[in-house]
Parts: sequence; structure tokens; C-alpha cells
Amino acid sequence: MSDEGATHCILSISSAIPPNAMKVYSGEHLRCVALPLGGIGTGTISICGDGSLRQWEIVNQVNHQGYVPQSFFAVRVQPPRGRAVAKVLQMPPLPPLSSPPCQGGEGGGAASVSDHLVPDELRELMDDLPGVEAVEFVGEYPIAQLTYKDDALPVAVKCECFSPFVPLNEKDSGLPAIVFIFSAHNPTEQTLSVSFLATLQNFVGWDNVSLIRENENFGYGGNRNTVLSLNGWTAIEMRNDRLPHDAPTYGTVCLATLNAGATFIAEWEELESLWDDFVHDGRLSDAASGQPSPTWETWNGALCVPLTVEPHTTQDAKFLLCWHFPNRYVNWTQPGGIIKDQKSKFYLGNAYNNHFGSALAVAEYVRDHFDRLVGDTRKFRETFYDSTLPSPLLDAVTSQASIIRTPTGMWVEDGTFHAFEGCHGASTGGADRVGGCCPLNCTHVWNYEMSLAALFPALERTMRRTDLLVQMREDGSIPHRTIVPEYLPRLWGDIGGPRHHALDGMLGAVLKTYREFRKCGDVAWLANLAPSLRKLMDYIMRTFDAQGDGVIRGEQPNTYDIHTYGSNTFIGTLYLAALRAMEEMAKIVARDGAADPNVYRERFEQGRVNYDRLCWNGEYFINNFDAPGEPPETYNQRNCWGPGCHADQLLGQWWAHELDLGYLLPEAHVKSALQAIMRYNFRENFIGFKQDPRQFASEHDRGLLICTWPHGGRPESPILYCDEVWTGIEYEVAALLLWEGFVEDALKIVQAVRDRYDGRERNPWNEVECGDHYARAMSSWTLLTAASGFRYNAHAASIAFAPRLVAQNEFKSFFIAADGWGTFAQRTTTRQQTATLEVKHGTLTLKQLTLQRARKSRQATEVAATVAGRKTAVKVKVEGNDVTIEFRRPVTAREGERIDVSM
Repeated sequence: MSDEGATHCILSISSAIPPNAMKVYSGEHLRCVALPLGGIGTGTISICGDGSLRQWEIVNQVNHQGYVPQSFFAVRVQPPRGRAVAKVLQMPPLPPLSSPPCQGGEGGGAASVSDHLVPDELRELMDDLPGVEAVEFVGEYPIAQLTYKDDALPVAVKCECFSPFVPLNEKDSGLPAIVFIFSAHNPTEQTLSVSFLATLQNFVGWDNVSLIRENENFGYGGNRNTVLSLNGWTAIEMRNDRLPHDAPTYGTVCLATLNAGATFIAEWEELESLWDDFVHDGRLSDAASGQPSPTWETWNGALCVPLTVEPHTTQDAKFLLCWHFPNRYVNWTQPGGIIKDQKSKFYLGNAYNNHFGSALAVAEYVRDHFDRLVGDTRKFRETFYDSTLPSPLLDAVTSQASIIRTPTGMWVEDGTFHAFEGCHGASTGGADRVGGCCPLNCTHVWNYEMSLAALFPALERTMRRTDLLVQMREDGSIPHRTIVPEYLPRLWGDIGGPRHHALDGMLGAVLKTYREFRKCGDVAWLANLAPSLRKLMDYIMRTFDAQGDGVIRGEQPNTYDIHTYGSNTFIGTLYLAALRAMEEMAKIVARDGAADPNVYRERFEQGRVNYDRLCWNGEYFINNFDAPGEPPETYNQRNCWGPGCHADQLLGQWWAHELDLGYLLPEAHVKSALQAIMRYNFRENFIGFKQDPRQFASEHDRGLLICTWPHGGRPESPILYCDEVWTGIEYEVAALLLWEGFVEDALKIVQAVRDRYDGRERNPWNEVECGDHYARAMSSWTLLTAASGFRYNAHAASIAFAPRLVAQNEFKSFFIAADGWGTFAQRTTTRQQTATLEVKHGTLTLKQLTLQRARKSRQATEVAATVAGRKTAVKVKVEGNDVTIEFRRPVTAREGERIDVSM
């Protein structure tokens, strides 16, 4: 490890940056690929590496192994002469790993994951019908692109599928809908007839848990499929007339095509009959009875789109899969024994109920806004990946942003966003593999989440309202788990994970509130929360900082499901950052009765000196067991790490960099501690090392351990989870390394994570911890902000960039502000440095832009700025290596416009 370039100067490390090209998953790397499709709070269906739709989780329940059979796509190609060729657009399931990479795997896969498991019904489908020979999969979230390989097909067939995803647009990003665009390219000299088939089971009445055998399930009966052909489109609306309107499984489903001339079968039962009908002439019989299905049975519905593809042209078939299951109830056990009668149903509903009354209405909305929804989704993907940043970093950011729209999160009818820690699965063990893990809104795990806050800040603000206006106890404390609906009693007693209210979660509530304010700039919003913030911080300072010297020494309940004792910088830096954030917020909402910012500043200054004195060992920060009133045996009860090197020891500094709060501890010590974490906690493999109690890496993998004891002194019973590998911590450390200029080390960690989740053993879109799609992994968003040195303050209308990764004197990356997003680009020559902010969506209003001079030896002798091509007057302020351009009056760039600066 080297500390060369450990500076805030722009670094040119082109040799360390792999080319930014689409990653193609093929062969064995398709085994675990499962990209979740679905809107915010709608549940998901995953498009998998073999081309199948699996992990059906859209009936308001979490079940990673949920599967709806007899639902697939197919293609038929008819040349002018000769026999037609028909294929299901799936490849045969891959065999399990020949040698499991680690103990504890299920079905020949890696430990703690289940994405490789193939349902028996799917295997039977591929035994009965011909599939394609191979699939190539490109996933740049939110879009999956599949290429189907088969020498028997005379056309090149591809699929682009996604659910609309538009940052800052919650409604369109929360549609319970998936778009499938199949294309057929004809490379021959002959005109070809091509037909695409889409078939879907009417699964209304299914509980999203029980097994469906062919078209039979105990929830079926009374299912009815209705065909509608109107305005050039065809849809099959699916419902269940037997269900009462308040049933948890009540709802509708819709399969539609936007292509004219589609044919259909509204009700089919026998797979062989459907296939014969399709293969015969590439059309379906337009049969529809409108009858309800028998008891315990349902119908399948199918649409067929016939296309004529001229030589060397491409034609598309566009399908929609939409759903509407309005009755979300609390279907998990709420902690703390709050609900005595578990038979009671507590209604939450879904946010999409406020806009749509049925799946058909959803499909009509997507149809009517199709070009905009497709265009905006593609624009986000293209803008994000049009970057000089390395592909592993970009993939780490977008892949984990998918967690927002998995069943980990729920957007309920009253408009609030709530979430589990993750989804029950192989990593949670035992028989309970259905439902969300560790409900709800766990403040300490969600301390690491940054993706929702960046992409959909309005939803994140609802979580702050819950924290500070709903959850807060009279004494100012906040329990780390939320009970819903909010009219129910709160959790004032023991909770679990940890037992008492998590201190790191309470400190995080302060930091997250300041983050949300910086992103929206709404002073009235902040002022509404200010009394609760002051009450919370008064409680923390009074209860935990009893000596008043800025150091927390006693019991510290936290995200490791334990109560740490003694001064340490894991909790300590969060405290210092929270004090700084309170100081800044107190300045903004200062009025009669408001908190005095000087109180927080003075405590911060004391704490930063004392933490460095108590915890610095000359190389990194330790856990000093100076807990008042605690017996010595407390140290050895899985609570402490003593002289160990803890990967999370600078968590608050990570927050401070994101919030532009400066250094919490001496800069040199921060850099040294980061180097120690990399030196001692990063492993090139895990051969001979026991990961305990859970295993998240294979023996041949690389990764970052939670804690190590490089100089001895490991407690007999050290902090829980110390011997595990968590991607949420790895991304946090990697982002800190980027902020501090240790670029190659940061990329090494990121590459190690993406190598573990490369599709062969684990799913690139499902990083696990205590459950699938674990929220902590959304710390990956800060890889982007750290790499670009991005700091944004909506209240001040200011943006700053200080890129850490520059390729050939150029830098380009995605940015997002309060009302718009786009691309920041910077280019440096021997004579000039230019920067461009191009708005791709919404608007951007600025009062000042701060850039970092790429060359220390150069002075900013002349600065020119234009907005939408019009020259604008600026003032320039130079501080060290930073150049701040202040506009004479605020400027606004709209979609398609640019702000250009040259100096």
C-alpha cells in the first residue's frame, strides 16, 4: 500500500482505471443473475440470467423463491420457404456449481444466497419446450438487455426490459409496471415473418408464498380474463371475482401489447395446445370465453404480436406487465410485543392506490406516456454511464440503488416510505424465509443508506418526519424500530438488535436531517423539525456525554446488535459530526428559543481533542475500555474490540465529508487510520479463515473484515460480527479512501466486492447481509460523490467538484441536485481548465460553483462563464487550491441547457 497522491488535488491515474464498457454476463456468470424489476413500493419480479422471470414478490409479500409458472416469452420465425423455428426466450437452467465455493451453500451455490435456485416448474417448462441455446445479459440498472443466441434462429433477437425510473420523479418511478421491448433484426436478404408470444398466468388470489402447480393453487377459483382491444393496443385484464375487496390478495393484473394487430387467447390451460397454436402460423386463435375459472384453478392468458421484418431492418414488439394489489397490511411480527392480538389486520395500502384503481389503469397510463417514460429512463441510464469513472464503481452505485425498489422498501398509501433492513432469505437462516427482515426503518442500518436520499429525496424526508415527529419519546430518545400504522403505541422498552435504543441511529437522525436539508434547502421544513432535533441532541448530550467533555464512554447500543462500552471513534465520530451538523442547522433556524450553535461548537472542540487523546494509538483509533461503572467482565461479552483495528472507526468522518463538515479528528490521523484499515482488514483470500457467525465470502474471494487485531489483544469474546464481511462497510471505507486521495486502494475494495457478486456465485443486484437486498449496501452511492468530490447545498445554491479520478486530464460523471440532474464534465490542458454542468432533466439553480484547480502551479488569472450560451458576470474567489465562481445573480439552467466555465 502506498500513500502517494494522498491529497485533495486532482489525480491522474489512468493506468488504474479499466475501460468503461458494458459488462456482459454469459456462461456460468448467468447462474445467479437476477435484476429486480418493479416500481418504488410495488414489489418486484426479477429478470434472470437465463431469461426467465423469477422471484415474484408483488402481492405485498416478501418471498425470494416466489414463482408464477406458465408465464414466459417466445419467438417464432417463418422464412419464405422452409419450416418455422419457434423458441422459448429462455435457456436451459445452468447446473449447480460443481464444487460449492464455501460451506453452507444450498443447491450447489455459495453460502447465504439463493438466487441460483431454479423452481421445479421452470425446469419442467424447459423440458417440455425448446429454449434458446444461450443468453447474454447486460444489466445497467434500471435497464436489463438480453441477447438470445441460437444458430437455428435466422433473426437476431434481443430484449430491453425495465420499470420506469426517473430520479426526482417518485410517481413514475413507483409504477407497478414492467416494460418489455423485444426486437428482431433481419440480417438476411429475405423478408421474414416474426411473431413474439407473451403469456401470463392470472395469479390473483395467490398469497405470494404457497406453491403453484401448473395452474392450480388453493387461492385460485373465480379467476376471469377479459380482452380489450382499443386504440391500436390489446390488453388482457385479469381479476378474481371470488375475492372480497379487502382481501390481502385482492387485486388485478394486466398483460398488454402496444403493437397493432395482436392476436390472443384469453384462457388457456394446456401448454402443448398453446404452443401448437403459436407454432402453426405465428398467430393465436382470438379465443375468449369470459368464464370464471373452476375452484382451485386459474386461467393463463396469452398475446401474440406478428411482425414482418424486411431485409436488414429491425422491428419491435412492446409488452407491458402491470399489477395492482391495493391491500397492503402489516403481515410481519412487529417487535416488542406491541400488538397483543396477532389476528388483527392493520391496513397500510400502497402509494400507487392514490393514482390508479386497477392494473388496467396503470397499463393505460404507461401506454399514454410511453415515449416519455422510456425516454427518461434511458436518459438516466445513459447519463449515469456516460462517465470516465471505472465500470466497477458505476455498477456498485446503480446495482445497489435497486434496493430502493425491492420489497425491502414500501411506499404506503399515506405517502410515507418505510423499509425493512432486508428481505428474509438464505442469509437469515432457519425456516422463516418469507417476509421482511428486522422491521422497520431500522435507524442504525439506514445510517449507511445514501441512494434513496440522493435519487428520491422527497421520500427520504418522510422518514425524517417519522423519526422526529412520530417516533420520539418524551425524553427525546428515538427507538430504532418503527411500529406501523403510526397510531399504534411506540416501542419504549427493549427492542432487539440491540436491546436498548440505538445511539448510532439517534446520532444518524441528526445527520440525516441535515443531509435532507442540504438537498432540498427548505428552511420551513427544517424549522418544523428543529424543536425535535434540539430535544434529541439534548437527550444525547445529557445521557451519554455525562462528563460534558465531548466523549461518550458508557453503554452505546449500535448496529452490531450489541452495546459497546468505552470511548471509541465509531460512535465518537458520529457524535462529533452530529454536533457539527447541529451547529450548522442552529445557525439557519436561529430565533427565540432556538438552540445556541456555540453550545454545539464548544462541545465538538472538546470532543475532537479528547477522542484523539483517548483512542489514538499512533496508527489508528482503538476502543478504550474506560466505561464508567462497568465491571471488567463487560469487556468480554461480545461488546468491545479493545486494541483492534475496526473498519467502522471513521463512520462519522464519512458522514462529515458527505455533508461538508470538515475534519472531525486530525487529518493526518484520519489518513493513517484509513491506511491501517486497508493494511490489516483487507484480505486477498479467506483460505483458513473462519467467517463467523455468517459467511459472505468464499475462500478464494477478497474482502474487508469488520475488525482485526494486528498487534494482538483480541478479547476472548470480541465484538459481534467482527469476523464477517459487509459490503455496506466496504463501500463506506472505499468512499473514505477516495475522499482522502487513496484511489487505488478504494478501487481495489470496489473491485473485490464486484468480483464476489459477479453472477457466478452471487447476484450482482443482491448484496446480502441479514437478508437479501440489504439496505446498508446503499452506502455505495458515496463512491460517486467521493470520486467526483461532489458537495451540494440547495439552501446556498452552491455546488463544488473536486474529482479524485481523472483519465487523460478529463473527468465526467453524473450529478443530481434539488430539482434536476445531469452531467458534470471537466477538461484540463496546459493553458486552460474548463467545466460544464449539462442539465439532462429538470432545472439547476446556482449562486456559486467551486472547482479545484487541476494544476497547482497555475493561477486562475481569467474566468469566464456562460449559461445556456449566454455570457454571465461572475466574481472569483481563490482559497488554496479551490476556485469559487460566484454569479452576480442566481442563474438557472433548464433541461438541455449548460453552464460552462473556463479558467
